[in-house]
Amino acid sequence: MSRLSVRLVSPGKFCLLASLISGLLVALVGFPMQSDAAQLSLSWTDTSSNEDGFSVERKTGTGGTYAEIAAVGANVTSYTDPNLTGGTTYCYQVRAFNTAGDSPYSNEACGTTPQDLALVVVRAGSGSGTVTSTPAGITCGADCSEPYASGTVVTLTATPAAGSVFTGWSGGSCTGTGSCTVALTAATTVTATFTPTVTLTVSETGSGSGTVSSTPAGITCGTSCSASYASGTAVTLTATPAADSTFTGWSGGCTGSGSCTVTLSAPTTVTATFSPTFILTVSKAGTGSGTVASAPAGITCGTSCSASYASGSVVTLTATPAADSTFTGWSGGSCTGTGACTVTLGAAITVTATFDIQTFTLAVNKSGTGDGTVTTTPVGITCGTSCAWSYASGTAVTLTATPTAGSVFIGWSGGGCTGIGSCTVTLTSATTVTATFAPTFALTVSETGSGTVTSTPAGITCGASCSASYASGTV
Repeated sequence: MSRLSVRLVSPGKFCLLASLISGLLVALVGFPMQSDAAQLSLSWTDTSSNEDGFSVERKTGTGGTYAEIAAVGANVTSYTDPNLTGGTTYCYQVRAFNTAGDSPYSNEACGTTPQDLALVVVRAGSGSGTVTSTPAGITCGADCSEPYASGTVVTLTATPAAGSVFTGWSGGSCTGTGSCTVALTAATTVTATFTPTVTLTVSETGSGSGTVSSTPAGITCGTSCSASYASGTAVTLTATPAADSTFTGWSGGCTGSGSCTVTLSAPTTVTATFSPTFILTVSKAGTGSGTVASAPAGITCGTSCSASYASGSVVTLTATPAADSTFTGWSGGSCTGTGACTVTLGAAITVTATFDIQTFTLAVNKSGTGDGTVTTTPVGITCGTSCAWSYASGTAVTLTATPTAGSVFIGWSGGGCTGIGSCTVTLTSATTVTATFAPTFALTVSETGSGTVTSTPAGITCGASCSASYASGTV
């Protein structure tokens, strides 16, 4: 008879040796190792030349009953048994067949499929959505649990339904709102939380313009004036007026003119009002100085002499002269007088505030029975003809008295002036200074014999000067 021998080898799987002598197959089966998920693989090396094929039989567990699961052709040296249950032991036997008949069964070889581990997805929250897996298995909604072989890396992806948002993972070391990747080494439960969304809408009103933006992002109104947020989200709205407008305030879910924070629990509409602005300008005129301030704030002129106000704003201007000046009145903007000026802005307006240097009158009185003139530096008074003049506050004026022939200047009074020299007055109020002139009479000494005569007050030193003029009444 011919001789048939087959050596079956499965590196890392199991090893089978079979030989057919006088038409009989004798097989040696080694120990199969765990394969990929839920399958076991057999392979062998065929050293015969006359088999018609091999019959592969399987039983579940060590006490089950064998049944043929496959017949493979001649020269086929492997078989993979798929779709097995994880964590289960399967036993196999193989026999060769040809036209001469079947060989005896090989010895039994058993192997265990990898243990399946359950991955369970739980959906939480009052929103809705689905979770799918890669590799396939979970489509939660419908199928929220799936067994996978130990060590399998499964990526979960959450997709919120319309009207909901996915707010994050928990369990299975998953966090955040991106995809969740789980490497299964034990049964694992992952929770996906879906929250219903609430629409926040911004409406812009008023004849001005501007934009409204949100934190967290979503609204940029201008272009996008509504966005959906998870219920319970605190959204801060910020209004930014255009260059020719001002933001005058919120209505709806917000008040005031600062940032607006809305905690969303239901659809909410917030209105932002923008008004056009008009420039109020203050111009200062006159020889003096001072400041103009506004209420509401904006103008401090001095430094800032124009400001923009919303249309319809009522602005009150108040003028304050410097210490050396006086406020003499308003012009423009329907303002007159020297009181406060109130302007209602419906267009650009310019108001002029006039400040003049404050002046005080310096008057000179001449007294006495003599005569003379009084002049000033700086010029102004020439008394004789002009005995009063107005000078700016703080001016230092020097008065000089000049007696006429036959008179003598005997002194100042008033304005802090004394003596017979020049008098300097610094003007901080209206001031009157008196200059006294007296007539003079000649006193003549006649000498006989020799000697000298002197006078007190000085004037006569006779020998040299025997005549001097003295004011009337001088002793």
